[in-house]
Amino acid sequence: MERTIQIHDISLDVLMQMIKELLKEEFKEAAKFLKISETTLWTLDKTQVLPATRLNGKVLYKKSELLNFSRQSA
Repeated sequence: MERTIQIHDISLDVLMQMIKELLKEEFKEAAKFLKISETTLWTLDKTQVLPATRLNGKVLYKKSELLNFSRQSA
């Protein structure tokens, strides 16, 4: 999949809000992928059962880690 970057004249606040919204969607997508609630995913993160990467205070999950966790939980 080819990705393109377009540069627009936007403020840093608007850019940060866009990134936050994207990361929220990633979190929701990870919970949906694992067929668990977002609360359960949050608990798994806080108890360090499911490894995550942090970026500017946000939690990101690698697809490989989600697949591994899914296989172990089955």
